[in-house]
This record gives sequence, C-alpha cells and structure tokens, in this order.
Amino acid sequence: MVKWADICLPKERGGLGIPASRRMNVALMLRWVWRILRGDGGLWLQLVESKYLQGQPLMACSHSASQ
Repeated sequence: MVKWADICLPKERGGLGIPASRRMNVALMLRWVWRILRGDGGLWLQLVESKYLQGQPLMACSHSASQ
C-alpha cells in the first residue's frame, strides 16, 4: 500500500502529481466564497442567496454544514 500523501507528491519527488483532495476542496470553496462576496455567481448565486442567505450578507449567515 502507498500513503495518499506520497501519491500527492509532485512527479519530480516520486509521487503521481495528483492534487491533494482536501486542499483542492478548500481552494474551490474559497473561490466560491470570493465569487459570492463579489456578487459574481450568476444563477447559482441567486439560488444560494434565496435558499441559505435569505437576504443577509454571507458573513452574517449562521447555517452550518450539518443543517
């Protein structure tokens, strides 16, 4: 068995060059937060605003992932 951390290493360091999924997920989520704060989300942003934010700014949102 090979450790996931070893698989995520760059090819130059003996890995397969696969991006670490947790880091990639955080980066993508932060990109969406940036788009929400800029108001640059199109239809997707309108859906999230009406369902979860309910007219409040993102930073005032009290929903958690478990709800």
